[in-house]
Amino acid sequence: MHFNFKGYLILIALILLILVYEILIPYIRHTRLHWDTKELYGQLSGSVLPWQVIGKSTEGRDIYALELQSGQDTTTTVIFGAFHGDEQTGFHLVVQLAETLYAKPKLIHSRVVLIPVLNPDGLLKRKRTNANDVDINRNFPTDNWTPVYEKARYHPGPSPGSEVETQLAMKIIDRYHPAKIISIHDDLMMNNYNGPAKELAEEMAKYNGYPVTSDVGYPTPGSFGNFAGEELGIPLITLELPDTNPEDAWEENGQALIAAINFKR
Repeated sequence: MHFNFKGYLILIALILLILVYEILIPYIRHTRLHWDTKELYGQLSGSVLPWQVIGKSTEGRDIYALELQSGQDTTTTVIFGAFHGDEQTGFHLVVQLAETLYAKPKLIHSRVVLIPVLNPDGLLKRKRTNANDVDINRNFPTDNWTPVYEKARYHPGPSPGSEVETQLAMKIIDRYHPAKIISIHDDLMMNNYNGPAKELAEEMAKYNGYPVTSDVGYPTPGSFGNFAGEELGIPLITLELPDTNPEDAWEENGQALIAAINFKR
């Protein structure tokens, strides 16, 4: 039997290329993003933007917010970046939005409150859960909250609303009574809506081109969408980004977020 050495080398080369494309390149990209994320979070305290510390994380890290107002309309939109610490692009996206609106306040016609990261402990460790290993987005006191979970990444906590990060999100709603909320996640690439937010999702889709849906494809008991959108009746969009870098995320969603702030039902 004749051994096709050249064909064997080609096969090995193809396998290596696939491994580089599927594993090595994403690993390098995500590692670089994590470095940039830690650096950017550290810069918030000395930023020229008037970030305010609105709370502390489980491990005592600062949770920042920026409130911007343009015009006489006090209708408020609240935008959250990273609930999940391993979904870091949303953090960068909210900081970029803050810098843009601070420099060009007339882009909006009402009030917006920007919280780039609700879970800084997880963000700095590139970890989905908070420092107590609780998934904040399963910890809200909803009718469908359950202590039962299949994977550690979905740990709902010892009781609904047990985590300081969850409690802070609820306090923000009580303080600002938002007309609408955007919560940024990844990487399902969709404008997912809860509550009376379908028209808002469709407005955002005009700019980012993402599918509009009320179903992420799996149960989310104790989620922020269930709590604020379904039970409190606040129009809420979970903006699910694709697996992308902050620059492309801004290119796709900058105008969509500004349109969402300006959207009137």
